[in-house]
Amino acid sequence: MISIRLRIIREQNRIYTLLLRLLSYFQPTGSKVYIFHDILDEVSMVKSSFTISKSSFEIFLSDQLAKGKHANTFEELTQIILKRYTGRNSFIITFDDANESVYTKAYPFLKAHSIPFIVFITKELIGRPNFLSKEQIVEMAHDSLCTIGSHALQHKMFRYMTAKEALMEYNESQTYLQQLTGQSIDCFAFPYGRLVEVSCKNIKLLEQTSYKFAFSAIAGNLNQKWVSGNYYLPRINVSEAVAKKIINHKSL
Repeated sequence: MISIRLRIIREQNRIYTLLLRLLSYFQPTGSKVYIFHDILDEVSMVKSSFTISKSSFEIFLSDQLAKGKHANTFEELTQIILKRYTGRNSFIITFDDANESVYTKAYPFLKAHSIPFIVFITKELIGRPNFLSKEQIVEMAHDSLCTIGSHALQHKMFRYMTAKEALMEYNESQTYLQQLTGQSIDCFAFPYGRLVEVSCKNIKLLEQTSYKFAFSAIAGNLNQKWVSGNYYLPRINVSEAVAKKIINHKSL
């Protein structure tokens, strides 16, 4: 049986998600941050909304560019978030968890088309089967197209952590990635990323760190940062179904 507290948290998440969706109708041209996870070889291999085929990944990005949308650099993204630059009809690509397919399947396409991207890395996943190695992370980090961000030490829900545990996740993951890449780690993405898994206390605590901004996993665009704040910015998950809509629309 679901507890009353969890029911309330879920309702808060639902209301917040609906609010951002409603605002998107009135602010449709705001800069968008897209999330990808694992890129798979074939459509038949896709079994969840957190995976997408290589062909659909490329179709989605090609469609963005064909529509005249601008792929933001990390510096431009920072300007949009921190200095109120509008960034109309622009986007940036992000990857969560550091699946190896980011390097083997997504990176060649992004590099060929000069598309900037952010890889949010969870330390505990580095070097595991089907995840990025240290060498692959360092190689991408030294490409000006790529920005490395933190996705915590462990891929766990933050809501039920103590303040001490959360601060350790924020700070030690940042320090580790800075030492690994030799570069500043300025942004964070919450694992899971919904209000069900992330509390307001988690967000307020992150504001006290040296990160410049952070992301949720709730859909919206950056014109809505007046609602989200700079440490729970909206992002849009791109699934196989989203790419299929593009394909079907082109076939009409």
